[in-house]
Amino acid sequence: MTNIVLNEKACAEYALENLILGSKPTETLGRVARYYYSIGYKKKEIGSLLEDFMLKCDPTINIVKWQGVIDKLANMSDKYALFDIAGISITQSEMEKIQAIEGKMLQRLMFTMLCLAKYGNEISPTNNNWVNKKDKDIFTLSNITATLKRQSLMINDLWTLGYVGYSRVVDNINLNVKIVDNDSPEVLFVSDFRNLGNQYMRYCGEKFIECQSCGKVVRQNKNVQKYCTECATEINRQKTLEK
Repeated sequence: MTNIVLNEKACAEYALENLILGSKPTETLGRVARYYYSIGYKKKEIGSLLEDFMLKCDPTINIVKWQGVIDKLANMSDKYALFDIAGISITQSEMEKIQAIEGKMLQRLMFTMLCLAKYGNEISPTNNNWVNKKDKDIFTLSNITATLKRQSLMINDLWTLGYVGYSRVVDNINLNVKIVDNDSPEVLFVSDFRNLGNQYMRYCGEKFIECQSCGKVVRQNKNVQKYCTECATEINRQKTLEK
């Protein structure tokens, strides 16, 4: 699942405390480098600290192969400050435009793109409503399973409607969201970027719940349901162990 970080400081501290590089080590290292800079370390010191962190995470790692990346991230540690945002607001005007689209699947996709564009605006003042995610990640966050051909057709439908635009640069595959309207009243505040498609369906009154353990929004399969499948399995396992 694509991970959308809202609090980079907390994320860096968690990685350092638990010695986790994650599925995208370069992103983790970049975040940790900027964290070290924010608490007063010099760039030369940061390079050594990153090496030490990587070796603690994985003692078998080949530091020599990572040296170029480490040096680059250490040198860039002062370029961007760590960001911490509570979430993003979806306005009445934006929601009305989304709900004017025919078909819930396209609506979920557009809602997800809008959330990602406004997230990008929050972390970068020059983002200008662009979605900087791969199509595969966008559809995963939308909770939509579709073939690559179907994904392309859905995005093209939104382009035809004038809801999204493409870059003029030939090799730039990012999408620009055209329905951002921050002057309209807020109707929804998104502070969790997991399962954005499900969150939209829940807003529309469909049977979706927020897991009382992890907070993820999932489809409600039972009348009395408190947890997502993963948390329910873990809770039952813990109860079995206690017995």
